[in-house]
Amino acid sequence: MIRTTENAIVVLWLAALLLAAGGCGKVGDRQSEASGKPREVVEAKPANNPGQACTGWWCETHGVPEAECGQCNARLAADRKKKGDWCEDHDRPKSQCFVCEPRLKEKFAQRYRDKYGKEPPALVEDKSESHETNH
Repeated sequence: MIRTTENAIVVLWLAALLLAAGGCGKVGDRQSEASGKPREVVEAKPANNPGQACTGWWCETHGVPEAECGQCNARLAADRKKKGDWCEDHDRPKSQCFVCEPRLKEKFAQRYRDKYGKEPPALVEDKSESHETNH
């Protein structure tokens, strides 16, 4: 009986360590929010802003959920391009191009509000644009 309890404790500790380490720098959850089906977890590689970290549910650089960010995830970008969902002018998925379709920014911001009950953080791109405007 004692041996079984010790094994259970070891298994719980290992599971906690895996969960803590597994979420760091990964894109997406293991379950798709919409379908509930398992989703491939890939490393986030911020293509357009190499100094920006991609952690958590929200991509602060691009204002979309990280699991859907076609600017940070090269594999997702390739898939979007193949499906014709790509804005060549702004180098991002058309479905996430806030430059061509400003109303998309509000659509994604609403998803953030629905999840967290507060406003999303200002986009890194917006901060740099306002900085340039002031000079």
